[in-house]
Amino acid sequence: MNPHRPAPPTGGHVALLVDVGGVLLLPNAALLTPVIARHGGVDTPEGFIRAHYAAHNAAFPSRGNPLGDYYELLPRHAGVPEDRWRSCAEDYLAISRTRNMWHAPDPESKRTLDEITAAGVGVAIVSQADGKIAQMLLDARMCQEGDGPGVCVDAVLDSTIVGFDKPDPRFFRAALDRLHVDASQAVHVGDTVPADVRGAQAAGIRAVHYDPYDDCDDPGDHEHIRRLREVRAFLAPQPQPRK
Repeated sequence: MNPHRPAPPTGGHVALLVDVGGVLLLPNAALLTPVIARHGGVDTPEGFIRAHYAAHNAAFPSRGNPLGDYYELLPRHAGVPEDRWRSCAEDYLAISRTRNMWHAPDPESKRTLDEITAAGVGVAIVSQADGKIAQMLLDARMCQEGDGPGVCVDAVLDSTIVGFDKPDPRFFRAALDRLHVDASQAVHVGDTVPADVRGAQAAGIRAVHYDPYDDCDDPGDHEHIRRLREVRAFLAPQPQPRK
């Protein structure tokens, strides 16, 4: 973690709310990196993911106005020559319209999710989505309610189905209701400050910004983690029933 940021204190929270895009499911670097590379930008998945988070944080800053649209900003952060920014953004947007490209599972986040649920912590997935996030998570073998190929979580909430978008605190409260906990007992992790951090804070939930490269422009305003596994410091494992 950034040495200038205080380490997260050991917590006693018994429930975790988790965003999907950028935390559990990532942009598909295998499909999207070649788009950037064709225009003279980064040509490795690692370089693409780095550029993605930089552009994302510039498009959704914690303070001030966005520096631009995500699709416009990505070529700039990905090393594309200035005269190719527009054509690169158009190509990137075109392929993104063929399907939701944020569907690549993060194996490390899945392992952490499994460890957290195994410790008895209640988990709700909280995604601003289009009504299909439960199926996307299932297809990615990331997680699902009940038995399945991924981690079994307590609830998967899709904003389109619930009827509230982030940062509306009612969306987060719906997750609390599903977990049967109070706001003071929960932690929310998400990669977008305006939607995730502000929404959770408005609902009275402890908000943690998922910021893998320390891109946040206001590190003192809220807490941060670089990997999902770091959120375990905020959580209190629950005793398991004896068999």
